[in-house]
Amino acid sequence: MRLRHTTAAGSLALAMALVLAGCGGFGRSDDSGGATKDSKETVGAAPGQPDALGTVIASRDIQISNSGKVFPIKVELYQLRRSSGFVSLSVRLTRTDAPTDSSDRWQIASDFQGDTISLSFSGVTLIDRKNRKRHLVARAGDQDATPSQVKYLASSDLSTVFVAAGQSVDLYAMFGAPPDDVTAVDVVVPRVPVFENVPLA
Repeated sequence: MRLRHTTAAGSLALAMALVLAGCGGFGRSDDSGGATKDSKETVGAAPGQPDALGTVIASRDIQISNSGKVFPIKVELYQLRRSSGFVSLSVRLTRTDAPTDSSDRWQIASDFQGDTISLSFSGVTLIDRKNRKRHLVARAGDQDATPSQVKYLASSDLSTVFVAAGQSVDLYAMFGAPPDDVTAVDVVVPRVPVFENVPLA
C-alpha cells in the first residue's frame, strides 16, 4: 500500500507574521525559520489531495545509506509556487524497492537537514544565479536562538517518519521569495543531485 505524508505549511498569514524571510550570499544562512509538526511513526496522510502538489517537473533516482542498509529512493520535485513573498517547494520521496516480508524501514531523521540541526527538511536551498544569492528555508522565532532551538517552515520531526519499501512521503519547505524578475532557480537538496534551472513563475 502506498501511503503519503504531507506536512502543511499552515496559514500563509501566520507564516508571514512569523517568518524573518531573507537570503544571504553564498555560504550564509540569513533566513529565519519555523516548523510545522505532522509526523507519525509510519508514513501518514495529511490534509489536501494529491493533485494539490501540482505537476512533477523533475525527478532523480538516488540511494541512501542508513544504518548499514541502502535504500533506493525516487525523488520527485513539484513545481515551485510563489505567493505573497514566499516560495513553497514540495517533493515526493518513494522507496522503489519491491515490498517484502522484511521489516526494514527507512528512518528519514537527519538525512535532509544539511548544515542545520533540526531533524527536518531544512537543508534545502534555492540558488538565484542571476543575483548570486542562496535562499535558505524560512524560520521563525528569535534570530539569536541556538541552532537546536531554530524552528523551520519545513517538514519536521523526521526522526519519527519511517518509510517502508514501496511507500512514499511528501515533504515541503518554504523560502523568502527571490525578486520578481528571477524566473528560475537551482534547487539543492542534501544527498540529491542538483535540480538546475527550475522554473519560478
